[in-house]
Amino acid sequence: MWSFPRRSKASPESETAQRAAEKSLQEARARTPESEATLRETRRVKAQLQAHNRSNAYSDLIEGIVLGRLRSDG
Repeated sequence: MWSFPRRSKASPESETAQRAAEKSLQEARARTPESEATLRETRRVKAQLQAHNRSNAYSDLIEGIVLGRLRSDG
């Protein structure tokens, strides 16, 4: 079995990511107007994407039915 040396110091990228996550968590807990606006925008975009995906799925279903009928008529 190999022994891998443990790093005693975290990488700069992970430290930056951890600071960003802590800041985001603090903003969410404080319920600042900016974080509330971001949350509302995120929910709005998510709802739009879900509606778009439903529309695409329905369109694909209709297209499959039409193409199936065209093949059977030909």
